[in-house]
Amino acid sequence: MNVFIFNNSNLDDGILISDRSLKKLNVYELATSDRTLFVLPNELLQYTEFKHDLKNNQNIHASIINNLTAFQNNTEELTVLNTSNKYNFYTINKTNQEAIKEVFSHFNTKISITSDLLFFKEIMNKNCSYLNNVYLIESGDAVKLSLKSFELLDDAIKVKAVSDLDLKKIKDINYTSYQLNTFSISSIFNLQNSLKPSLALLFIVFSFYIIAFLNINSNYSQIKKMGSTLESIYSDIYPADNISDINQQIEEKLDSLKNIEASNLSKSITLLKNLSESIKIVEAEFSQGDLLIKYLFNNDAEESIFVNQQNRLNYNFTIIETRTTQLGKITTISYEL
Repeated sequence: MNVFIFNNSNLDDGILISDRSLKKLNVYELATSDRTLFVLPNELLQYTEFKHDLKNNQNIHASIINNLTAFQNNTEELTVLNTSNKYNFYTINKTNQEAIKEVFSHFNTKISITSDLLFFKEIMNKNCSYLNNVYLIESGDAVKLSLKSFELLDDAIKVKAVSDLDLKKIKDINYTSYQLNTFSISSIFNLQNSLKPSLALLFIVFSFYIIAFLNINSNYSQIKKMGSTLESIYSDIYPADNISDINQQIEEKLDSLKNIEASNLSKSITLLKNLSESIKIVEAEFSQGDLLIKYLFNNDAEESIFVNQQNRLNYNFTIIETRTTQLGKITTISYEL
């Protein structure tokens, strides 16, 4: 199994360990996420071990959060994530969870993720350090410290310095991980996506026809979070249908809906196609006759240039929301169709 270790909290650069070789690169340079474990900073994805004999998953999560309240002032937005090990969990807040999903959204599949604290615990099973961080593993709860914080400790603790050469030699073990579903509508417009352009366009046509036909705008948030394949979306909308040839069945559904007025649909498809060629789309939602699109900009200047361009193209739009994240500036714009 390949391992990609991020070297900062921005979740951009890192190292890829594959077949006993090591390469430094940006996560967006990865062509695929298949058979790859992504190691995130524990500050974003916090590892916690919880030995228990509880059966109810909700009670387990509540107990973990209650235990954390003794050490953290704000645990209100924390979410507990189950891993492949029933005693190992991750906790994450809403902001970090959204940022992580955006980083991996272009893969359009499930991603195996873990924290660096748990990763080094599993591969080293001893106190160790890597880059500017120290991982204390041998006594009590595993803890990650910055090198500066570690140097302030009075105790003489032995720590093994882990080098890139050591990482090349790590054995392929059954790593503990969480499966993150990164499917989002933005991946449909990614030119590097494995879906063929014609199939991607068919997906959009199909999705918008069904939304208009069944009047399920209120349930669109559920549709966005469905599985990463056309089959899962089709099955959710038509649970009684047996899928034999997904492309043929979609075409048949489109034929059955051909008499539906589709002027807004046509405008939406054209708008999304044109916009996706010049800017990164995070989400798109068709709601009450308007098209809501969430964009990711690198900075304020890029956003300003884009907005001015939209004005020159005579689009009738309104900026609904804008916020700054670790990945850049996220702006939601509503287009009147």
